[in-house]
Amino acid sequence: MPQKIHVEPINQDTIVAVATPPGPGGIGVVRLSGPLSVVLADSLFRGKTSLSFSPSHTLHHGVLYDNNEVVDEIVAGLFRNPRSYTGEDVVEFSCHGGPVILERVLNLCLQKGARLAGPGEFTQRAFLNGKMDLSQAEAVAELIASRTDTQRRFALERLNGGVSKILTPLREEVLDLLARVEANLDFSEDDVPAIDQNALIQRLHAVMGAITDHLRQSQQGRVWRDGVRLSLVGRPNAGKSSLFNALLNTRRAIVHEAAGTTRDTLEESVVWDGVPVTLVDTAGLRDTGDTVEREGVQRAHQALKTADVVLLVVDAGTPPDVEERDVFSKTDRPVLLVLNKTDLLAPETVAKIVDRWERFLGTKAVAVSAVTRDGLPVLRKESLSLSKGGGETVEPAFSLNTRQESLLNETLRSLQGAIQSPLPETLSTDLRRALDLLNLITGQGASHEILDVIFSRFCIGK
Repeated sequence: MPQKIHVEPINQDTIVAVATPPGPGGIGVVRLSGPLSVVLADSLFRGKTSLSFSPSHTLHHGVLYDNNEVVDEIVAGLFRNPRSYTGEDVVEFSCHGGPVILERVLNLCLQKGARLAGPGEFTQRAFLNGKMDLSQAEAVAELIASRTDTQRRFALERLNGGVSKILTPLREEVLDLLARVEANLDFSEDDVPAIDQNALIQRLHAVMGAITDHLRQSQQGRVWRDGVRLSLVGRPNAGKSSLFNALLNTRRAIVHEAAGTTRDTLEESVVWDGVPVTLVDTAGLRDTGDTVEREGVQRAHQALKTADVVLLVVDAGTPPDVEERDVFSKTDRPVLLVLNKTDLLAPETVAKIVDRWERFLGTKAVAVSAVTRDGLPVLRKESLSLSKGGGETVEPAFSLNTRQESLLNETLRSLQGAIQSPLPETLSTDLRRALDLLNLITGQGASHEILDVIFSRFCIGK
């Protein structure tokens, strides 16, 4: 008989969750992790070989039983610590993907002593057990949530340790400077070389320059990472809903010749040139006594505040009006003037109308037709250009997430404080603060509260 394999447990409890999306599917996975995973699985599973006597990274065909009742025919995957995703003993039941089956298997595992996993708890255990750093753990959730291939690439770069690669030399430099400063403080009367203040400042400037470059590159990728929100606003009957449908290439919004058809905001997502875009259709901006329409107008004004770029849609056949100027006074966001319904105008007059509107509002205008779809490629290009700050922006090689960017900006402020520190004691404090902030990006010294917030954004089962 083969010898039973046993490894000391890392954690004291065993967690379980359905690791596949809700709803019917060909396969559904129930995942266990923790010291009881193998014993618990063996109490439910019957195959040719007991899981307790099987080596790691093996698959086993068999049947799950509830006492003597067959629950499902499955494949059990066995991954022993520390060579598993979580660094613990892990068993994955690959079942038929019916919700009833998965619920039954999950409940059996709970009855046998497992605990239902919280959001992201499998990945949190992987982090706590040293299988990945915090930036890599965050990348797992970002990879799952990717809406575009560029977002997938950014997340995969971070998952493969891209953030750690750029931070490690910076962290080592700050640590070395801190050690030198504190050595002078602790052993000032001993034979310790004095700090060359000019050399120290040069090294600090070099670290700050590298951080600034990384932040600049990351911020260039923000539109690919976070997406762009475009709000279509304007007077009633300007053709906003028709344009909304044309940009989506589907009849999503109700279109009618009667003014005030749109009473609420509509949101839909598309991808333009690799950038995730959220289009928001809004009610026509006008004074109205209709209670419902007035609420829609208020929501349209709110859409002005939350947009990355405002698409001010006007009927190209109407003369410029003060109402369009009012839009500019109510938003600090980039505004692109969209002259719609150009299919109703003589082609030779369109250029003159564009020029007149641009001079009236002092902003760039594009001429389009929601009916013929003329001008829509230009509209998409100009919208994305405005969202990137104008002009063409080259897609960067990587992008940090918002938390990481915020911590790096705080690091810059601490390093600037170190440069300006009049005393060695305050210099030491600022350098230690900078080191702590860099550590928080990869999770060294992160508090349980910070970890709970980060992993709460994960899906259950990952």
